[in-house]
Amino acid sequence: MGRSGARKGYKVFSINTTIRNPKRNVDFLKIFKKYDGLIMNDEISYLYLFDLVKNGIYQFINIPLSVKHKIDNEQKLTSSEVLDAIKDNPQATGLHGRVMTQLRSLKDQGFLIFEPAGKRLNKISLTKLGNDLILNKDDGSTVFTKAMIGMQANSPLRSSLYNKSVPFLNTLFVINEVNRLWELKGNEGKGILRHEFGAFVLSMKDCNYKNAAAEIIKYREKFRYEANQHYIEQYLKNNDILELEYKSVTVDYPDEVFRKFEMTGLLVDRGMFNYRYISFSDYNIEKIKIILERYKDYRFIEFDNQKDYYHHLENIDIPWDNDELIRKKVVESKSKALGLAFDAKIDLRKQEDLIDQMFYRKALDNAISKIDYELLKNEFKIITGRSTSKSQFADLAEPLRLEYLLALLLGKLYGTKRLVSNIIYGEDGRPLHYAPAGKSDIILYDEEGSYIFEPTMQRSRTQLLNNETTNIVRHVDNEKKSSGLDFRVSMVAPVVHRDVADYFLYQVNQRDIKMLPMTISKATQVLLESKNIKMLNMNFDMILEDFKKSDLTSFVDRMNDVRL
Repeated sequence: MGRSGARKGYKVFSINTTIRNPKRNVDFLKIFKKYDGLIMNDEISYLYLFDLVKNGIYQFINIPLSVKHKIDNEQKLTSSEVLDAIKDNPQATGLHGRVMTQLRSLKDQGFLIFEPAGKRLNKISLTKLGNDLILNKDDGSTVFTKAMIGMQANSPLRSSLYNKSVPFLNTLFVINEVNRLWELKGNEGKGILRHEFGAFVLSMKDCNYKNAAAEIIKYREKFRYEANQHYIEQYLKNNDILELEYKSVTVDYPDEVFRKFEMTGLLVDRGMFNYRYISFSDYNIEKIKIILERYKDYRFIEFDNQKDYYHHLENIDIPWDNDELIRKKVVESKSKALGLAFDAKIDLRKQEDLIDQMFYRKALDNAISKIDYELLKNEFKIITGRSTSKSQFADLAEPLRLEYLLALLLGKLYGTKRLVSNIIYGEDGRPLHYAPAGKSDIILYDEEGSYIFEPTMQRSRTQLLNNETTNIVRHVDNEKKSSGLDFRVSMVAPVVHRDVADYFLYQVNQRDIKMLPMTISKATQVLLESKNIKMLNMNFDMILEDFKKSDLTSFVDRMNDVRL
């Protein structure tokens, strides 16, 4: 990818792509919390990278199976193993440089702050936005909305970029203006195309969105919806934008920036025929109208220092977050988008929660309708390491991918009418965020029998015992208390350890809970063999009886030996 790099000048705006997928920001930040406020020298860089690798957040490609096994099982590598891994996976910028590029990606989005601490060293700390994202108080979209609205092209973080623009707000206002102008000409306003986004919006040197919209309309009158390389390159040259590869302008930069913008839930990617539009979310259209009104006089702001800039990001006004009347308008709009009646008697936040669940279910339905069993089977083989094929969901971190695959399979088998997947979905049915903390991952309500599924990609005995077992029991108690139902419960993990099985067996015997630890392969096998809930009940209960009567070691061995 051609980049303008550290060269000073007016540029096509981009956001650091080292952590290309913003869905993984939380994973990197959670691991970083241990190092919050430390000076990131070579030693701390090594420890941070080691923790990333240990937790499966970052993996070297070329490592021996024995080392991979140790990483998977949270066993500390020896110095020689680490040195071998580094030697066999050379980093162009060195180990410390590689870590710093990851952290700079989080800094550029407003989640970390760098403070000089000596020659080429920085003390790196979590910002309030970074901490809020880790805590995940809602679906994460509010944090990203603050970060994106407040983001300035030129700032104390990026002084080599001369553009005095506000990229996210520019994007919203340009889309709105382009739709208005295009409709006046008798056309349907669908948003802006990817190449228009890169060439005319990300290259903006100021906040004159009307001028950028006019340029897009002018361009469309010449070339309609096609990308014309000569025109775009000449346009950028005439506007003194630093030279960049054409593909970077029209494909790479628009893709990477949109990935971050999408996390707000306000913009969606709509593919129409051979064209890809960046459009407003129909479901969140009221939020967009509110932003367009609240920020109609937005402008670029000069900041004297980093502290002032981060203060600005953290204090961005999200109107529906602290004004009940505005929230009411948002909830009414969401209800209307789903064809539902607004009920003034129900608590606003509770009503919005219920409406969001319906929206996510509808989005999941959309994804389920486009996927078949064979693809799902292969995806489960990939995530269990039994296939080397590339996943169609490789952009999702493995824990989120597993949860998503289980939701897809359950919906494909039993429908989504009573399925609750607490993942935060985009309009296309692809996950945007993990489930908010404190909620069960997947719940299946059915009059024949109800289930709770708690998927995890954690492998080590210690991790599973400390992080999963008690959480699952707490979720079961909470769900039973709120619904009055009895559930069959399953932890779904890459491997089942004897101590974990022992804990589950204690709960089964002492509290009469129908609870099973299952490997991903076994859970998938059971679901695929159970064409209805009655059949699933029978198959689950057979395994449960075997669990209660068998020697634990032999049960665990059989469970871990299952292959799809």
